[in-house]
Amino acid sequence: MNESPVVVLLDPLRPHVFPLEALPFLSGAIDIDPDVPDSVRGALPATTPGAAVTVMMDTAEPKIEALSAAGVKMIRAEPIHGDRLVEAASIMDRLWNRGGWESTQTHESLSVYLVEETYEVLDAIRSDDESDLREELGDLLLQVLFHSRIAQSHGVFELDDVAGALIAKLVHRSPHLVSSGVVDIAEQERAWDALKAAEKARASSMDGIARSQPPLLLAEKVLSRAAKAGVIESADEADLEALIEQCRRADTALLGALDMLIADIRIREGRRPENVED
Repeated sequence: MNESPVVVLLDPLRPHVFPLEALPFLSGAIDIDPDVPDSVRGALPATTPGAAVTVMMDTAEPKIEALSAAGVKMIRAEPIHGDRLVEAASIMDRLWNRGGWESTQTHESLSVYLVEETYEVLDAIRSDDESDLREELGDLLLQVLFHSRIAQSHGVFELDDVAGALIAKLVHRSPHLVSSGVVDIAEQERAWDALKAAEKARASSMDGIARSQPPLLLAEKVLSRAAKAGVIESADEADLEALIEQCRRADTALLGALDMLIADIRIREGRRPENVED
């Protein structure tokens, strides 16, 4: 083989996976960096200090930069889409194992942060700030990682189970994934609703509605479900005006009904309730 210096860089997330381009260089003498895990060392020839081919982790940035600046050939695996998610999960594990605060948290103690981060994502969307949205989605992702890690510590489920459940749901409810061409939107929605109904087998259209959501969103969901089930009709504009007038006369008992009717009309118009705060 060519005796020019070559460095094979191993992905810290997958140190046992070698780039195909590197294989011809691994048949002779190699110098294995001390940071390479023992499990990987055992699969390689014995290290030969000073060999032209060096195997090291793709984390020793100053050393790698110096070698690259000197013109040394670098061979590294192509990044895989989603690698940073794997890295984020790994960091969450380290935080859980080494951080006193993290390991004392519960689903309940983190609930307030989950709600807060969700609203911050909504604010970023409304401000049309893509950079802010990216950051806030990351904060929301942290909540998914955190709650999954808590469940893992209890032996209930872990992050892979969460992802697996999502994958199974998406594949089952999206038969067009295995079809050719683009599916009609109406057909896609019908298939999704039908397959979801078959999965849930709910006795009532009201089953499964999250009761913790803000009042207007809860009203929208209740009315939307009821309308789909054919158990209510659209609110009448005259009824709405009458309720508004009664509320102006301080009949506050009707405020809840007013919110419901407003949400109903917005649903019919294809809009969401504007006020999503408690």
